[in-house]
Amino acid sequence: MFTGSNRGRLRIDIKRVVVCVMIFSYSGIARAYVSGRLDTHLETEQAMYYSRHYIEEQAEINWLSEQQTMHAGAQFDLRYKESDAPDYLDNRADQQINQLFFSQRTATINYTLGRFNRSDLLGFYSLDGVQADYAGNDWRAGFHVGRPRQLENYHAIDAGQIYGLDVTQQFSHVDSMLVQNASVHAGWQQLYKDTKQNYLHWRFSTEGDLAKGKETPQPIKLFFTGNYLLENNAAESINAGIQFSSEDAGLARVSYSRWNPKQTRLSFKEIFYSVYANGRQTTLQGELFHQRQWNQQYYVRGRKVWREFGNNGHGVSAGFEKKAASEKNFNWQLQWDSLALKEDVVHSLYLGCDKSVSATMRARFNTALQYKDTSLEKNSRVLALQVVVERMLQSDLFIDFNARYIYDENLQDEYRFSFRLSYRFDDSSWGGR
Repeated sequence: MFTGSNRGRLRIDIKRVVVCVMIFSYSGIARAYVSGRLDTHLETEQAMYYSRHYIEEQAEINWLSEQQTMHAGAQFDLRYKESDAPDYLDNRADQQINQLFFSQRTATINYTLGRFNRSDLLGFYSLDGVQADYAGNDWRAGFHVGRPRQLENYHAIDAGQIYGLDVTQQFSHVDSMLVQNASVHAGWQQLYKDTKQNYLHWRFSTEGDLAKGKETPQPIKLFFTGNYLLENNAAESINAGIQFSSEDAGLARVSYSRWNPKQTRLSFKEIFYSVYANGRQTTLQGELFHQRQWNQQYYVRGRKVWREFGNNGHGVSAGFEKKAASEKNFNWQLQWDSLALKEDVVHSLYLGCDKSVSATMRARFNTALQYKDTSLEKNSRVLALQVVVERMLQSDLFIDFNARYIYDENLQDEYRFSFRLSYRFDDSSWGGR
């Protein structure tokens, strides 16, 4: 439950949001557009080591000037919960105000002040501070400074302050088959709490056409991204590869990745995608995609995996995807995945489909079967099911239901049920003279 001081602070911040919107709307600056949503979310979850039940009220409001040069927004929530989850799984008590910001854009400069979401090579987080960008013809430079805050279900950046600079340069119309367009990005970030951590970021990508000047193109792409922690003299993440496609052969890609997974809550498919594991890992992967028809695609991938924790090994995956040709048909996804880590073997089968049941309803079904024969789980079988139903009650009122159940013959069953009622309003004209 929220303390009296938290509730008081929340009421003050909500009043600030309302006052800001009224000032912008009635000050005569320009006609403005206001959009947003109000949600009621109920969820109950029973996992292996904890249970959690809560009801949450969520609100989001956005203000946009008629010229679309000024933007203000706020997002906040109130959660009432009962939980025996460890703190690291349930830490939203002090994060009622998720966003509260104002931004302005000119021909060359764009800046944002307040609390807003930001993503970069360190992850996805909320920043209490300021960021500004300057855009030239073929280049862009920016800086950001503030206090990072954790977004729910994402890894927390452990820092009291963060400072950053970045520069991006675009190159176009290069006279080469291998490289015709290129982009180069370099950045620096400093995280400060008890000690300083300095990160260098880079991103390099190119696009070319091996059949330049011919009727049928053969696109080729190269990419190389990563970040480097100066204090450790080590790269925190690296991702590099080459991708080639042709009308006859399909798309082929070879990539090398070295990273440490930071997201704490995975999607339904990622949970049963056996290459995922905690701890630093390295993957060398080759993939081949072939499009049999405009809406059907087959793919196969092989990989070599090195892990910080556990055994190294290799894996293979094969899958099929089909897009619905009309609203009467299903979208299908099917994937088989096998991973062998010395004596440990994991086989997974994933099947997903979704369909527009009517003009106002859409349904999605996912299932996964997994067999594990490892040192920790001998001959273990897992069955997982997920059902999602979304429906539009009227043009501005929506509901969705989400249910997930996991059966493990050696462990306690897990389930999660959630219901959301959402009211959305969009492009209401306010103010102006």
